[in-house]
Amino acid sequence: MISIRNLTKDFGTGPILENLNLDIEKGESVVIIGGSGCGKSTLLRCINRLIVPESGEIWIDGQNILDKKADVDAIRRKMGMVYQHFNLFSHLSVLENIILAPMKVLGMNRTDAVAEARVLLQKVGMAGRENSMPSALSGGQKQRVAIARTLAMHPELILFDEPTSALDPTMVDEVESVIRDLVESGMTSVLVTHEMRFARNVGTRVLFLAERGIYEQGKPEELFDHPKGVLTQRFLYRSRMFETELRADCLDLYAMASELKHFLRRYESSERQNRLISAVGDELLYPVFHAGAKHAELRLLCSETSSAHTMILRFPGLAGDPLEKPYLDELNLSILNNYAQFVFSHPAAEGWEVVLQM
Repeated sequence: MISIRNLTKDFGTGPILENLNLDIEKGESVVIIGGSGCGKSTLLRCINRLIVPESGEIWIDGQNILDKKADVDAIRRKMGMVYQHFNLFSHLSVLENIILAPMKVLGMNRTDAVAEARVLLQKVGMAGRENSMPSALSGGQKQRVAIARTLAMHPELILFDEPTSALDPTMVDEVESVIRDLVESGMTSVLVTHEMRFARNVGTRVLFLAERGIYEQGKPEELFDHPKGVLTQRFLYRSRMFETELRADCLDLYAMASELKHFLRRYESSERQNRLISAVGDELLYPVFHAGAKHAELRLLCSETSSAHTMILRFPGLAGDPLEKPYLDELNLSILNNYAQFVFSHPAAEGWEVVLQM
């Protein structure tokens, strides 16, 4: 359905994409991942010609959309675009947002457009909300309306530009479910995301962009479980890790716990693990800092495939074992062990390290 040949895009500081080649079959769900600035959204915007590359060809259904004679409007009518920030018209109701383009662009009469809009709202779980204004909707609901609006144009292909990145983690699942249903129905899609679990769940193929092109690609289980390239392995490892530095003179346990829980919501987790995060602050960090530690380095490494997550706390400059007196007592350890699978400590370079299996 899509064939890209030797695509190069340069914003004036050197190519962000260079001689990129890609084929997408009808019915595929291709997910694009990669670090910031690697060209994910640039590639998406080239596909619907929101930006024009310096060179190359983009063939969609047999037409080169970069050809000067190409009917770009006609080609774009085959493509839907779902944006990060919904882009709903704030002064129009949900129903009016959905029927506007079919009536103005496709020439549908209002009766048919309204009937179809109600079917689409049912499809995305928003039946009964057609008279609501966007300001009355949650982020997840706005994104589902945006998807319904895109479907109202009968696209053959949908481009998703980070559709969950502006959402609270608790709302990601509802949007992911709608997109997964579209994929399972055979809709061709290209999706840019930084959510690795989301990419694994909705993609039939995953592309990892790096070094100005497609560095590695494959089925989700291949790329996520057995990445071959060093850059892919490093990116996936880093994407699953939360890191922060904590200082005794400005320790904010509530802020730390909130950030950790927010990060953990992307993954399979439990209430017990959330309680462990609070316990780590109260029963480990606070006592160790109170006994003289100056700072700590915290890392939380999450698993994509299970709820077995690992927290590592490193205490540079600490002379003794942080799990022993004068730092912790039996009550501190008992509370930590009540929530953790196991807790152990060992000497690290110029300090000590505590490992907690969540």
